[in-house]
Amino acid sequence: MARSQTPKWIQARGKRQKFQAQHFVRTRIEGDRTLFNLDVLDRSYRLGRAYRSVRNLEFRADRRITVQTFRDYLTQYGDIFKPVFNFVEKPRPSYPSDEAYRNTNKWYLYPKGKMLVLVDAAIYDAVAASIDQYVLDVGRDGYWAVVYTVNGGTPQQVRSFIKNKNPVGALLVGAIPVPWFDLNGDQFPCDLYYMDTDGVWTDPDKDGRFNTHNGNLNPEIWIGRLWTPKANGRDVALINDYFARNHKFRLGQLGHARSALAYVDDDWTGFDDCAFDEMFPSSVITKYTDPMTTDADLYKAEVNVLRSWVQLCAHSWTQGHALRVGNSNEYVDVPYFRDTNPPNAHFYNLFACGPGRFTSTDYLAGWYIFDKDGSGTNMGLTAVASAKTGSMLFFEDFYRPMGWGKPIGDALVDWWKARGPDHDEGEIYWYYGLVLLGDPTLNWWKGAVPQLIHPQPEDTFDHWPRKLQFRWEPVNVPGVVRYSIEIDAFGAVNSGKWAEATGQSFFVQHNLIGTKFDFNFVGMQRGRWRVRATVDGQPCSWSPWSYFKFTI
Repeated sequence: MARSQTPKWIQARGKRQKFQAQHFVRTRIEGDRTLFNLDVLDRSYRLGRAYRSVRNLEFRADRRITVQTFRDYLTQYGDIFKPVFNFVEKPRPSYPSDEAYRNTNKWYLYPKGKMLVLVDAAIYDAVAASIDQYVLDVGRDGYWAVVYTVNGGTPQQVRSFIKNKNPVGALLVGAIPVPWFDLNGDQFPCDLYYMDTDGVWTDPDKDGRFNTHNGNLNPEIWIGRLWTPKANGRDVALINDYFARNHKFRLGQLGHARSALAYVDDDWTGFDDCAFDEMFPSSVITKYTDPMTTDADLYKAEVNVLRSWVQLCAHSWTQGHALRVGNSNEYVDVPYFRDTNPPNAHFYNLFACGPGRFTSTDYLAGWYIFDKDGSGTNMGLTAVASAKTGSMLFFEDFYRPMGWGKPIGDALVDWWKARGPDHDEGEIYWYYGLVLLGDPTLNWWKGAVPQLIHPQPEDTFDHWPRKLQFRWEPVNVPGVVRYSIEIDAFGAVNSGKWAEATGQSFFVQHNLIGTKFDFNFVGMQRGRWRVRATVDGQPCSWSPWSYFKFTI
C-alpha cells in the first residue's frame, strides 16, 4: 500500500491561504495544487500553461515515512559542531614542469576566478590526493582553486568565511556544517544560505533554524556538496571514486553524450520535454509523458542509457521514487541503484520530494552520483535535487543558460536570480530545499574530449622537412562537429617558454571538418599539441597537451 504525506507547511497554512510577498501575490495553494501567477513575471515560458497550475509534490512510498528533523540531524552529526571554527589552508599541488607557469595565479590562465574547496578535516588525509588532482583539473578549466580543511564551527561561521574569501563558488567535501530552515514546522537543509552571501537570514527563536530571509535575496555564488550517503557524509572510498570518475570524464574517458531524457509521471504531463530544448536539439531529447507508459521498469531501462542529462518528475521520498501505474505505484529505491544497477547518465535534475536530503543516510540522490563497488559503474557526476517537498520549476531559466555554454553551478545561480528580488512563502516551499550535489563546474561538453592518436606522447622525430600529420579520434555526438587544433613550439613565441605561459598562442587552426591535420613544424625543439571539438557552435574542452620533439 502506498503511503503519502502532505507537507507540514501546507497543513499549517491551510489549503486556500494566499501568500503575500512584499509587493504582490505570485503563488496560491488550492487543494493539492499550487497556482502561479505568471502575469506578474517579466518573462514568458513555453511551458507556462503547465506552470500556472502545478500538482504539489508529496512524500510517497511503499513504507512508513519518517522524515529526518533538525533534532535528528543534531543527534547524528553532533561531532561536526564544535565551539571553535578551525580552518587551515592547504598547499596547492604543483603542475608538471611543462605547465609550471600555471602555479601562479594570472588572469589569462584563470579567467573564471577563484573557487574554494572546503574539506572536512576528519577525512582530508584520506582524500588529499584526489583533491590535489581536482585542483589541477579545474585549473586547466580556468578556476584558481584554494583548498581549506574545516573543523567545527556553525553555518554562520562557515558562511562568513566563504563570503570573506569572495569566490565564484565553493565545493564542500564531507560533513561540512549544514544550515537549516524552518517553514511553519517544515524543517530542512538549506544551502541557499551559503549561496546568498549578503542576504539577511534570521533565527528569532534561537533554535538553530532560520525562519526568515530578507534583503538582497539573489545568490552571489554556487555551492556544491560531496556528502556521501554512507558513513555520515564521510565515506572516503566513495569520495575518492567520485573524483577518479570526475577526472576521467574531463579526459573524455568516462563516455560522452549530447542527449537528454525527460521522464514525466502522471501528475505533470504538461511539462512535456521539461524545457530541455533550451539546451539540446529536439532530435536528441527522449521524453515519456504518457501515464500508460511511465512505470518503474521503463525508467530503470532508460536511466541505464548513457546520456548527458535526465530529468525525472515523480512523487518520491528520501530513499526512493514512486511512479504511478493505474491506481497503484511502482517503486525505484536505494537498493536498486546502490546494489543492483547504478544509473548511467552524467547529470540529473530530480523533480521529486526529498531525495536530496543529504543529511539522511542512504539519501537517493547520493546514489545517482556515488558509486558502490560491485554493481556496475555509476556515470553520475552532478544532481540537482530537493531536501524537502517541492523542487525546481520554470526549467527554462535553468537549461537556457547551459544552452548558452554555462556550467551547472552558474546556471543554477541564474535560475535563482530569475525568481526575482523577493520570495513569497509558496516559492520558499517549492525552492528552498534545492541542493546541488557533485561538481558545479561541469556540463556535458566538458567530457566531449577528442582522444589523440598521433604523434604519441613524447615521440621523437629526426626527419626533414619536419612534416607531421596530427590525428585524433572523433567525438561521436549528434550535431555539426568541427575541431580546433593548437600547436606550440617551445621558445618560438617567448624565449625559454611555452606560448601559453604569457597568454599567447603559437599556432591555432579552427573549423576543421576531419580528424587529421598536416603541419610543418618550426624547428629542432620540443613541441606539443591539443585538440578540441565544437558541437553546433558549443566549444568543448581541450584535450590535455601531448608532447613531441624534433632533433633535426
